[in-house]
Parts: sequence; structure tokens; C-alpha cells
Amino acid sequence: MYRQILGYIPANVIPAIVAVLMIFAYTRLLSPAGFGTYSYIFSAALVLQGSLFYALPVAVMRFFPGAALARREGGLLKEAYILFYALAAAVTAPAIGAMLLVDLPAQYRLAAILALPMMLFRSLVQLNQSVNRSANWMRRYNTIECVHAILGFGLGLLALFLLGRGADSIILGLLIAAILCSLADIRRVASPFQPGAVPLDRTELGKLLAYAAPLVAVAATGTILQNSDRFLLGSLGGAEALGIFAVAYSLVERPTTVICTSITTATFPYVVQVLEHQGQEAARLQVGRNGVALLAVTLPTCVGLALTSDYVAASLVGPAFRAGVAALLPIMCHTALARGLRAHFVDHGYHLSGNPLAMLWTYVPAMILNIALDLILIPRYGMFGAAWTALLCQWLTVVSGWILVRRLFPVWLPLGQAIRCVLAVVPMGVGLVLVRFPLGWSGLFAAVALGAGLYVASALALDVGEVRSLALQWLRRRMRQKQPVPGE
Repeated sequence: MYRQILGYIPANVIPAIVAVLMIFAYTRLLSPAGFGTYSYIFSAALVLQGSLFYALPVAVMRFFPGAALARREGGLLKEAYILFYALAAAVTAPAIGAMLLVDLPAQYRLAAILALPMMLFRSLVQLNQSVNRSANWMRRYNTIECVHAILGFGLGLLALFLLGRGADSIILGLLIAAILCSLADIRRVASPFQPGAVPLDRTELGKLLAYAAPLVAVAATGTILQNSDRFLLGSLGGAEALGIFAVAYSLVERPTTVICTSITTATFPYVVQVLEHQGQEAARLQVGRNGVALLAVTLPTCVGLALTSDYVAASLVGPAFRAGVAALLPIMCHTALARGLRAHFVDHGYHLSGNPLAMLWTYVPAMILNIALDLILIPRYGMFGAAWTALLCQWLTVVSGWILVRRLFPVWLPLGQAIRCVLAVVPMGVGLVLVRFPLGWSGLFAAVALGAGLYVASALALDVGEVRSLALQWLRRRMRQKQPVPGE
């Protein structure tokens, strides 16, 4: 498992670095209001992508191990891509009609037009990557993820200088990057239409559709839960407040999502394989190991980012954003921890049980509460009202989800290891509170080095995730292999 996690490091580290560079550049090239306009359009595209196109990649990862056992990978992929094209057509027609009928404000119009194809091609890349993950094509997955991130930033930055400093320039860069990266898997993308392709199995197509369809409702609810605050803040608080909120959100969301994804990119397909080959009990034990690995990395990241928020704001964002971003980051870090545990650990139990629709029992109440509290708190407290609301509602989904999912699949987290994860963070927290550095790049690097060093030392001393034990076992095996055999 740990070898798989390490193998996907490039696909997670490079996009995270690019995301930081995007914040550094865009907060200096755009005003808070301009960044708010971009965030408004991009968030709308994310809502559509997450709501409608999230389910199919998850379904592919769930069924790919079984299809590989039955030697029908080609049939599964044909069914998946046919469903994708049908859904893309169903989305495109009403979206174009809406753009023709609705008179959008001038600052949104071109960006909204470009956002539709951007969303479709980004969804196609996501589907392609789900196949690469399921087939353990690690090098291909890493290459496409890195190229996609670098191209999106580079082309967007170029468009800002050549075409004007607006949201449409950034969206155009992201669109071209998605088109180019989708072409990397052009044979797979075009496979349903090639002569001599695998015949369509309507029964298997129905199974795939039956699994993915409930996920659309789940994904739509979860995406609205995660993004509704930005739409309400932009409407009730203004574009400038939304711009500052979006920058703080991006600084937290991107690295934490990358870290969580780096764990589940390796662990979720693996636990599905364990379930298919060894049964539920073996899968239950593997889920526990996955949860420890997730907590051991996500918890120190969120705590460390919260305690270094002033260094981050002083170094990475433009002057007009800094005060608000520094104040929002600690709240959002705790929200990101809850969201990561829910999406990348608790929710896996629903997928493994084959009953993902049950997630609605936790998502819908939290979504309703989130919108209701935002309507009350944003007019009074602005972006801080939205931030505290998100924190409350995300932790609500973690607690309620944990209670519900255990009735469907025996998800568990080793209590002793969870306590060790928490204890390992304490020295890091104490060190970052007591030792202060100059605000700026030197202070940021020093604080990160101090926090990381203290956590790694504590984690090794406490044997978090049994990493120390596994490393010693590996070292002993290597030493035994190097010992000469008697008589040689």
C-alpha cells in the first residue's frame, strides 16, 4: 500500500505546487473583485462537473477489478464512454439554450461560454484518469496529471498577458489544457466508434448505469454542500469578499485535496481488489489501514497550515488579500480536515457496500442547514459567517456518516493508531506556537521545516501507521538477503 502511495507522489506534488503558483500570480494580476468573478464562474463549472460527471469515474474504479477478472475490460470501457458521451450531449443542449436566453452581465458572459467546453473536457480527462488508476498505469497517470496542471497554469497566464486580465483568459487556458490532455488517451476516447470494437453488452451497461445513477444525486448534493457558500457569498457579500474567500479556500483545498487524493488514488482501488479477491473481512481490515494512512498525513497538514496561516498569507498572496486570507485559513483548515475524512474515508464504506445512495441521508440535511445558515450569517458576518457555517456542516457529515455507514459496511479505524496520530501532532503544534519567525518566505520555510521535523520525529517515535515497524522489517530482510549463504 505504501509503495503505491509513494508511486503517485508526482501526480499530487506537482499540481499542488502549480496551485500555489496560480494563487501567487493571480492575486497579483487580479483585484479581489476580479478573482471573485473568476471564482464564481469556475465554481459553477465545478458544481456541474462534480454533480454530473463524478459518478462515472467512481463506477469505473468500482467495477474495473471485476471486469479484469472476467477479461472484459474493453467492454466496461466501451459502456463507460458511451454513457459519458450521452451525458455530455444531454448537458450541452440545455446549457447552450440557457446561454442564449439569459442575459449574463458582461464580465461573466465570455467566461461562462468558455466554461462549458472546459467542464466537459476536464470531465473527460477525469474519466481517462480513472481508467489509468484502476489499471495501475502509474507512470501514465502521473504524466497526465502533471502536464494538465502545468499547461492549465501556463496557458492561463499567457492568456492574461495577451488577451486581457479577466476570468475568460484563465478559463481559456484551462480549456486548451484539458483538450490537449484528453488527446493523450485518444484511442480509448474513440474506442466505442472504431471498427471491430467489442460488442455492447446491454446487461452490463445497465449495471453500470444502475450503480452510477444514484451517485449523481449524491455528488450533486455534496457539491452544492461544498460550493454553495461561494455563490451565496458572491450574491450577498459582493465579488471582493468572494475573491478573498476563494483565495483562502484554494490555499487550503488544493493541498489537502491533493494529499487525500494521493492516499486514496492508491488505497481505494486496492481495497476494491481486496474485497473482490479476499472478501469483506479482509477489506474491512484494509479500510482501517487506509484510514490511518489518511489521518496520519491529513491531520498534521491541516494543523500545520492553520498555525502558519500568517506566514502563508504574507508570502503567497497579494497585499489586497492578505489580512482576510490569514484570518480565514485556520477555520478552513479544520473544515478541510472534516471534508477529507468524510470524502476519502467514511464515504468509501458506501461505495464498498454497493449502496452509495445512502449518503443522501447525511448530505441532504447538511446541505439544507448550510444554505439556511449562510442566508442568516453572511449578511451579518460576511465571509466569516460562510466559513464557520462550512466548518459546522462538514463535521456534521463526518459524525452522521460514520454512524450510518457502519450499518452498511464494517468501516473501522484502529483506535490506538488514531490516538497516536493525534499525539504526534502535539509537539508540532507547541513548537509552531512558541517559536516565531519573520513574516515572509524565510519565515514560511523555517516554520514548515520546524513543524515537519517535529511531526516526523514524533510519528516515528510513536510508530504512527506502523511505518517504523515496517521500515525495520524491510531493513532486516535486506540485510538477510545480503548475508552470504553457508558453503558458497
